[in-house]
Amino acid sequence: MGRYESRFTRVVLNKYGKKIYFDQMSSHEIEERVKECDIVIVPCGSIECHGPHAPVGEDSFIGAYIAERVAYETGVTVAPPIWYGSHPSHHYGMIGTIPIENKQTYIDYVRSVCKWLIHSGFKKVLILNSHGQEYVLPIVKDDLIVKDRVKALIMVTSWWSWVRDLLAKVGEEIAPGVKFETPFIHADEVETSVMWYIGPDLIDKEKLKKAKAEKMVGVLKDKQDVYVDKAGNVFGKPFGWYDISQLPEVKYYPVGVVGDATKADPKKGEVLIETCIKRMIEFIEWLKKTYPPGVVPDVVPPVP
Repeated sequence: MGRYESRFTRVVLNKYGKKIYFDQMSSHEIEERVKECDIVIVPCGSIECHGPHAPVGEDSFIGAYIAERVAYETGVTVAPPIWYGSHPSHHYGMIGTIPIENKQTYIDYVRSVCKWLIHSGFKKVLILNSHGQEYVLPIVKDDLIVKDRVKALIMVTSWWSWVRDLLAKVGEEIAPGVKFETPFIHADEVETSVMWYIGPDLIDKEKLKKAKAEKMVGVLKDKQDVYVDKAGNVFGKPFGWYDISQLPEVKYYPVGVVGDATKADPKKGEVLIETCIKRMIEFIEWLKKTYPPGVVPDVVPPVP
């Protein structure tokens, strides 16, 4: 029997032959890295029920996959993922969902991670969200600037924000022969397609056949789709999904799927993920040229 190798100790290298993950580097390697590139990506995911067919770590896996692919091409560093997340009320109670209940605890945790990454020399921090918690992460950015007064460029984004134009084209082709039949919500056609593409061995194809919401409902009843946006807020409705109370998933969507995951296809996920990665790489390359190592815009406000 060969030596067992943990997923966490398997060295991951970029195309330049250098380490991608911060936690796999020594302090000396970190000091050398920030001289070459002081951009770090902090993936923020969750451990959350995604139906009977998909892993509870799906959100974290998606964010880490994108970050790793971008880092492979650009030479930026990836911090260890923030595995657990802040959850909106309607996700509470599902088997496999582990929410950080105190939102300030979550904010302070991510803030501390970013603060000390900055201390280590990473002056451009990209917080990459891959879970429905985009309502709390911008607070991390403001607290770092206002309370900690760090001199760093801190950016918060979600993977779907890079492909909102594609997600909005429900019923239209986003590539030859590829189209989504339903809007992006949760553990549905979109998310399952993405997970199926990046981690096919983690999708239970048999359970997938029944991974469909029995009925789509909302607190605003027949006006839900008129006034309340779906995940990613791609349709420009008056209320973002997190701006209004939602019906508890454990009661109304006990299967753990809000939408229809049976329509998932890895080809659909491929279009979204590869487009997202391509666009992020273009941005990172621009950022590297505009703000080389050690160069930071003046973002700290004056002391009153």
